[in-house]
Amino acid sequence: MVDVGSRIDVTSMLSSGQARKVLSEIFNQNPNLISFSKHAFEEMKNDSLKTGDILNVLKAGKIYDEPEFENGSYRYRVQTQKITVVIAFRKPNHVVIVTAWRE
Repeated sequence: MVDVGSRIDVTSMLSSGQARKVLSEIFNQNPNLISFSKHAFEEMKNDSLKTGDILNVLKAGKIYDEPEFENGSYRYRVQTQKITVVIAFRKPNHVVIVTAWRE
């Protein structure tokens, strides 16, 4: 088990494997550190997505692409065949759902 707080700087650019590992650890160990932006809720509503849909993507989705740097943070696309969720990591080990949509 990796202590994400002390070994990985979540605000720097992570590889897709590192980002997936950090996300999994936060999801499994401390899911209350996952929050949603106002924009994410608006986009979820537009695509009839529920919080449970997003959590399922975070649990089982893959990160295929390199992150994009936008508004001061790296953003990662967590994807399944049907849904994409964009996340950003914040210190300390906090995940923000930036936006989400149906494919």
